[in-house]
Amino acid sequence: PQIFLRMSAQAAPCSSPPSMSRRRQGSTAHAAVPDDPTPGRRNSWSALVCRHRANVAKSAVSGLVVRCAGGLAYSVQAALRAVGAAGGGWALLAALRAAREVARGESQQASVGEKSALVNESGAEVALVPQHVAVIMDGNRRFGRRMHGDTLRGHRAGGQKLRDFLEWCVEAGVGYLTVFAFSTENWKRDKSEVDAMMHLFLSEVPKLAERTARLNVRVKFLCSDGAPLSPGVRNAIEELEAASAACTGLVLSVCLSYGSRGEITRACRELATEVAAGRLQPEEINESAISQRLLTGDGPDPDVLIRTSGERRLSNFLMYQLAYTELFFLDKHWPEISREDLHDVFKQYGWRQRRFGR
Repeated sequence: PQIFLRMSAQAAPCSSPPSMSRRRQGSTAHAAVPDDPTPGRRNSWSALVCRHRANVAKSAVSGLVVRCAGGLAYSVQAALRAVGAAGGGWALLAALRAAREVARGESQQASVGEKSALVNESGAEVALVPQHVAVIMDGNRRFGRRMHGDTLRGHRAGGQKLRDFLEWCVEAGVGYLTVFAFSTENWKRDKSEVDAMMHLFLSEVPKLAERTARLNVRVKFLCSDGAPLSPGVRNAIEELEAASAACTGLVLSVCLSYGSRGEITRACRELATEVAAGRLQPEEINESAISQRLLTGDGPDPDVLIRTSGERRLSNFLMYQLAYTELFFLDKHWPEISREDLHDVFKQYGWRQRRFGR
């Protein structure tokens, strides 16, 4: 337990190519979060520490885990997960709690990506954190018209909200975040609006790069049809993906020029090509084979889908992957979403029973 109490709450940003590193020179790292914050300011969210700080904890006790066996190893692993979810001194509570469960014979395997729980200062669980959150960021245009009389300002506010939302997910211990930024159907909008949105995207990429580097977040762009994207946008995408490739924390997937039907069609075409070439037999095609060829094939399906602005439809987003996802529709435009809204979704998610057909 003393090891956990002495741990620093600060984590270094992930490494990146020199071109990206130069952009961050002169910036300061996150301030460490004290193990015992002022009681008046303490709450279930402020007690959370970014998930990337768990990497520091893991390196500090990795030797201990190797030398320990049975119940002690489980206790340490459970405490490590709590560092990502609760942070600081609360990891000690999680370790003691896990040890008690082992004594009762209620141990369970602790693995990377397992759902974690948000706990308050008393150690009580207040919400269950999903492993993978997907978001349809809807309502930017309507927000811009209503608040500023300008749709583009709504999209700019949406970009800022994405960076904030990303940080909230990292703090809570979410492992994967997939967001719907621009659909293949959005190309049908007025050309002047589309051009303005792409120009705004280019100005937002450096801001997102700075935030993801600080949070140790890996970024991927999912494009079912990248042909309409300009060379400038493609270069920006490639640079950000390369800059964040070494990051080991949350995985952020940005769906840009994306449509689920196009994604599924692409996967089917790939399977047909492999069969025609003799590399795959028709009877070998199953759900797993299809999933592996989707753009999301290297990660788990979403546990939670959040759609903002009050709309209640999928709009051609991750239709194959959302088969057993818990759906949440919020009557707020995307730029209006708060940390408390996300917290409420997590609480409702914890109340739902996911049977997967059983």
